[in-house]
Amino acid sequence: MKLINMIFIVDDDPIHQQIAKIMIERQAISSNIRVFSDAQDVLDYLRDNAADMEALPDLILLDLNMPVMDGWEFLEEYAIFCAQLPKAIRIFVLTSSIDEKDKERVGHYSFVTGYLTKPLSKEIIAHLS
Repeated sequence: MKLINMIFIVDDDPIHQQIAKIMIERQAISSNIRVFSDAQDVLDYLRDNAADMEALPDLILLDLNMPVMDGWEFLEEYAIFCAQLPKAIRIFVLTSSIDEKDKERVGHYSFVTGYLTKPLSKEIIAHLS
């Protein structure tokens, strides 16, 4: 399994944040995991660190349903500037939604690597690295 330098978990639910963090740590695919409750904070971080490749995450696990800025709004905003980033960040939508329309809509974002359903499992994590 390949080690992932930095992973961002973007989810407003502290329980899901904790589960994802513990599962990733147990699988030892990354020791650098940052948790965000608000997608706007992630956008701000990415913009602020856009020139520093080392500061950017390799992978973002993004929830869709969040109260302040949801995953859809994040994807719309990210689409505007992602091509200017010095490296491609793999984004996996990690959601409790099993709605096929959501899955289809996520497919319209070419920079989204995959669509995963909660909770994270050992098998799902194996696909991340």
